[in-house]
Amino acid sequence: MSESYLTISLNEVLFYFTRAAFGVEAPIGLSEDFARANMWISENGFDPSLCSLKALDNLDSQASSLSIKFEKTKAGGHLFCSEEKLLSSLEASSSSVDWVEINSRVSELKISNVDSPFLVVSALGANKCNGLKVVWTDQDKNQFQVNLTDNEEWEVLSTSTNPIELSSNADMLISPLVMSDKSYKGKNVKKFKLAEEKLRVLHNGIKVEENWQAIYSYFSRCLVKSSAESRASGAGAGLVDTD
Repeated sequence: MSESYLTISLNEVLFYFTRAAFGVEAPIGLSEDFARANMWISENGFDPSLCSLKALDNLDSQASSLSIKFEKTKAGGHLFCSEEKLLSSLEASSSSVDWVEINSRVSELKISNVDSPFLVVSALGANKCNGLKVVWTDQDKNQFQVNLTDNEEWEVLSTSTNPIELSSNADMLISPLVMSDKSYKGKNVKKFKLAEEKLRVLHNGIKVEENWQAIYSYFSRCLVKSSAESRASGAGAGLVDTD
């Protein structure tokens, strides 16, 4: 795994990213949700390691936390970290999907100080939470609006040309999407058609670039080192193939 640039499959995204999240001590359920969100990211033509590594680094360094609280508001609900840290997008993603499904997409959800907002968007997309608008302003004052129109199409409106995958540390607002939200004046607009992107990915694979080695290092924490004792107890492959 010494190459900087690799091409992997969607199944490999599921395999590696589940274990990478488990490598930073995320619970297995959150790890699986994280991997499925990264599959959606990949299906849309993005390098899944670009925004996900930041989220893993934050958990590993304890800059972010999985500790989360919910409070009701007049407009809907509010998720925030119960500690003086960033709210990990692994926890924010799963919690926001649960909230949207329970509340039938009829009210607003605010999420405070989440580290990787695009991971929250990807979790909503992976769980087919359509008819939603997601807006945020990140630490660099870049404004983003994602319209999850339906299961096949979505779009990004932004005030910056900076990649949405690199947007970090933001207060987010998830609300029902209405036609008046689609105002493109003075914004950079990029539209996605999932079926077209997914077909291209299935044919060509997913290119992961310079961040892949760091993702793999988190994955590697789940590997058990071999020893004389482990081999004696039957771990690993045998020297003779008898299958």
